[in-house]
Amino acid sequence: MKVSSVDLLEELDKPRYKPLRDVLRSRRFTRKAVVFEPLSEEDLVFIVKSGRVRVYLSYEDKEFCLAVLGPGDVYSTHTRAFVQAVEDVELLVAPSDVFRRRMEEFPGLYTTMIRVLGSLLGRALTIIDSLAFKKVGKRLLEMLAEEAGRGREMPEGGVLLEWNLTTEQLAAVLGTTRQTMSSLMNSLSREGMLELRGKGGVYIPDPARLAHPPEAWSNIRHCPPGHSRSGPKEK
Repeated sequence: MKVSSVDLLEELDKPRYKPLRDVLRSRRFTRKAVVFEPLSEEDLVFIVKSGRVRVYLSYEDKEFCLAVLGPGDVYSTHTRAFVQAVEDVELLVAPSDVFRRRMEEFPGLYTTMIRVLGSLLGRALTIIDSLAFKKVGKRLLEMLAEEAGRGREMPEGGVLLEWNLTTEQLAAVLGTTRQTMSSLMNSLSREGMLELRGKGGVYIPDPARLAHPPEAWSNIRHCPPGHSRSGPKEK
């Protein structure tokens, strides 16, 4: 579930960018740790070296996931979003002003950085558009189809997605409840459109089938976060 096809880590490994690598410091966090909170006192730029983090907004009991960042993705801490480790993660961090000054020495890297940040913005806008205009089932199918294009092709055919996301985390990404997400995933499994493998693996035998939702979905009531089948939660 990587945001960008551009691998910033691969670029930074080039010898000419050693001065930029030298300002980056490693920080490690365990799964589920809140890495940064909104408007953090530390104004940092970070690059995901290993593992994944999710970037999300939170208000009372509701969450809105903007992105799940993987190795090579970049983000800033000085925003209104939370950053949480989806799994054990290692980040490369540097103060924003130091990183910016050092970047000025490598104008060629700006293009790569803009592509990465542009992908993040595009992903966030896609999520907002989907939440506003599409049912959660459609959002799930579109996400599966998008990820299938980057998945690992299997010898028996089909593709394997190595998400390592819990049902609850996937529900947060798509702006729905765990109950609704579980119903949708189980329905896709019964229809033979996907198969859950191991811890967080999703096998898709035929990605082309994702273009058509199962008939059973017409009976599933889609609840937004903060609601139950009996109505909204009381405050």
